[in-house]
Amino acid sequence: MFLYFIRAIFPALIICAIPISAYSQQESGAGQTELDALQKQIDALKAKVDKVDAADGSVVVTSDTLIQKDNDFNLTWEPGPVLGSSDGLFSFEVNGRMTYDFSVVNFKDGDGNDRPEEKINGTDLKHLEFGIRGKAFGSFNYRVVTKFVNDEIDVKMAYVDYSIGNTTVVVGKTRIFNTLDKRTSPPNFAFAERATFVNAFKFDRAVGIGVSHHGKDWSVSGGYFFKDDFSGTSPGDDSNVASTRLTYSPRFENGLGLHFGTSALYSNRNGNDFDHNYSARPFLKQGDYKPLASESFNISSETFIGGEFVATYKSFAVQSEYGVMKNKLSQNEILTSTSPKYNGGYVEVSFFPTGAERLIDGKDGRFDNVKIASPVGAGGLGELLLAARYDKADLSHEIFGRKQTSYILAANWFLNDLMNIQGNYAHSVIKNSSSVKTDIVDTFNLRFMINF
Repeated sequence: MFLYFIRAIFPALIICAIPISAYSQQESGAGQTELDALQKQIDALKAKVDKVDAADGSVVVTSDTLIQKDNDFNLTWEPGPVLGSSDGLFSFEVNGRMTYDFSVVNFKDGDGNDRPEEKINGTDLKHLEFGIRGKAFGSFNYRVVTKFVNDEIDVKMAYVDYSIGNTTVVVGKTRIFNTLDKRTSPPNFAFAERATFVNAFKFDRAVGIGVSHHGKDWSVSGGYFFKDDFSGTSPGDDSNVASTRLTYSPRFENGLGLHFGTSALYSNRNGNDFDHNYSARPFLKQGDYKPLASESFNISSETFIGGEFVATYKSFAVQSEYGVMKNKLSQNEILTSTSPKYNGGYVEVSFFPTGAERLIDGKDGRFDNVKIASPVGAGGLGELLLAARYDKADLSHEIFGRKQTSYILAANWFLNDLMNIQGNYAHSVIKNSSSVKTDIVDTFNLRFMINF
């Protein structure tokens, strides 16, 4: 601002200086020669005051002792506030997420009789998150996300990563490298919840170190993590998790895009045996009742392997995943002598009648943000996504546990980069290990989400 002030008043000073100097010369009897000499001094001083840097349009003050660049930092909105240095080496961004759900969940027994005492009908603050992220010294990135749950603050993510060419090393609390559905962030969900088997197997964020490397349309990543961070437990209770993922996502000139992926996980509890089971609520993560659950067995480790597939063509997309989780029994288990194996998967189709697309970024094997051609608030109507999913999870073993099948419909209205309104209907049937119906659940959910 100081520089612009000088540029604004300097011509005025020159204009004022000339008559004052002329008057002084008349009083002293000085001639035209002195006036010319004064004009040369003014021109020389003006040349030193400023010059325009043609490379970036910024103003540079030049003198014998000072070189200073104006506008060292730029403030933009993407859609939250981002403060970045003009040289691109540093940035600071504030972001957050707020999501409200209005839900109606009706429970019936296997014969179709209502269980009104278990009915859910009301609103829920699904997400309330606040975070910062940015860049430091060009190659370092940082991110911290806090989540507010039941008047408590939970650290959702807190990490620093460093990039060398196409290789990135991340240290801190971050996502582990398993399944496309878990690697997809909520603003890009086609449905209000992740697949049932993903929720049941709990591929949670964890503290550790990870390395990823990518090409134009492929990526490979892996890491070692400690699952129960910030929980107050002793180090001996932490789950040690090794996680890896490989993706290949070519995109062709005719508009066809494909994605193939596989991921694996191995986890133990420092070599100690522990009682463990899996469970999930029917579609929505609301209420305490979880009719889908495995038996709790004493195990020494768990191993997961899964596959991913996506095909996109213009506004159409088909997506599918399947995964198997195997537990290794400990010698102390008495209910069964066979190591249990659980599985789950889904198939979904989606379509944008408004013409938008869901595309996979080949560099990390995840969905890009939906590009909204005509956002609401700028004279447009946003983008509408229609989707359907068949979802199945089997947590049964011998005479223990249950399995669930769900049919889910979704309609998503992407108003703009900031807001999203989503409606979901799910019909879930839960059976025991003998395939006898135990629960029938119908869920309606209306979601309003703000991301910045």
